[in-house]
Amino acid sequence: MNPRASLLLATAGLALAAASPTVRGVPLPFADGFNYPEGERLGTTGSSGDTWSVGNSTGSGSATISSSAALTYPGLPSLGGLGVLSSGVPSSNRDRGVLIAPDTTSLANWTDLGSLYVSYLLRVDNGPSGTPRLLSAYRDSTGTGGGFTPSGGIFVGTDLKLGIAKQADSDIAWTSDPLNPAETYLLVWRYKYVDGSGNDELALWVNPPATSFGASEDAVPTPTVVTTTGPDDTGIFAFHFTVRSSTQYNGGGDYALDDLRIGTTWASVVVPEPTTAVLIGFGFLALWQVRRIRQG
Repeated sequence: MNPRASLLLATAGLALAAASPTVRGVPLPFADGFNYPEGERLGTTGSSGDTWSVGNSTGSGSATISSSAALTYPGLPSLGGLGVLSSGVPSSNRDRGVLIAPDTTSLANWTDLGSLYVSYLLRVDNGPSGTPRLLSAYRDSTGTGGGFTPSGGIFVGTDLKLGIAKQADSDIAWTSDPLNPAETYLLVWRYKYVDGSGNDELALWVNPPATSFGASEDAVPTPTVVTTTGPDDTGIFAFHFTVRSSTQYNGGGDYALDDLRIGTTWASVVVPEPTTAVLIGFGFLALWQVRRIRQG
């Protein structure tokens, strides 16, 4: 990250810390393994407060915390906890989000930070029917209630292919290969600001290679699918998991989501596990220290 971006991010962190105690943005990088009470709706009790604090009401049909949705992925450190189970079609929208910037000044000149990355684990138990299912999106307005227009969406199609779109009314760009039901996937999403107008880039990686875990920005692998179609955004204020009512965004189905990470670099959301060599090295160091103590 360049010095200017680092300064802006630090400034953003200070602003977030000074925000309202009832509606406060989370510092980046952010990670959540959903270590909340089993069965609660996302955004209530343990998962509310300063974390899942924005979006529609947490009524019937909301995503719930469930041990059956706890997921792991090879080479990616587990965040522990449970997971989020998102099912069916509610009677009204049940979007629930993590606030990144509570106002326009908290992430001043956000575009200078370059990119926003999100990763999470996904398992599709039953896919959508009739229309695609919107899994997650970001909010490009400073509002904190319901009724916002999703941007930067990730969709599951009726053919189990994944799609992305910069705006709700933009064409969806789809992956070429469908998902396998009941298999866990690592999804990495990036919004990248590009000089000019109407050319910002939205990209999606599905199961990026293990060799890329922890990679620097100049070594990020080629996306699985990428699009620049649709208007650019000047601010990203919240990330949402979505359970939408019966519209073009929700064909129903059953989905497990876990181990959410949000950051401004690839390495902050695609984190490698400690290598065996490192662990062995720590073991030898500990043994050497014990021997020194005994010999002393």
